[in-house]
Amino acid sequence: MTEALIGANVLCALISAKWALDLGFSEGRQLLYLIGGLLLGPFMLLILYIRLQYKHRAENKLQNKAS
Repeated sequence: MTEALIGANVLCALISAKWALDLGFSEGRQLLYLIGGLLLGPFMLLILYIRLQYKHRAENKLQNKAS
């Protein structure tokens, strides 16, 4: 049981670090999100997912204004 929870949190940590990289965060902040993913798991993914959505929404608004 604990092995599954540890594995899930490690997976969340890796995905959190990858999404932080996609958002353009510095290496220090990526490390913080990695640690946050280890400790908080899916909650950290939710926070980063919302940030990604805001970033994409802002990029789409800029593209629509340019058109």
